[in-house]
Amino acid sequence: MVRDYKEIIQKLNSGEIEEILFSIKNYAHYNNCSIKRHVNTINKSKQIVYIKVRLAKDNSETVSFLNNFNENFKLFKIAGKGRFTLRQIWPDILIHHIRYTN
Repeated sequence: MVRDYKEIIQKLNSGEIEEILFSIKNYAHYNNCSIKRHVNTINKSKQIVYIKVRLAKDNSETVSFLNNFNENFKLFKIAGKGRFTLRQIWPDILIHHIRYTN
């Protein structure tokens, strides 16, 4: 299973990965996170792709990106420490499951 940040983002953006379920080590607030790629077909030749990031079960922390994951977006708010991108927090990420596109 892939665990490298750059490879995961590349595979997510290219459509090889459909969903990633993960948590942040030792941070209970972010214990049930997901990144999911959605493809909506408008007609036979046109699709809209967006990537939805859900950081809390109650959907209170969600963000979506059109076409590709925005690596510069500061997703995570860590109390007393500030805001962080996925890349910055990657060493503390625990991946639970990666679903690949069939």
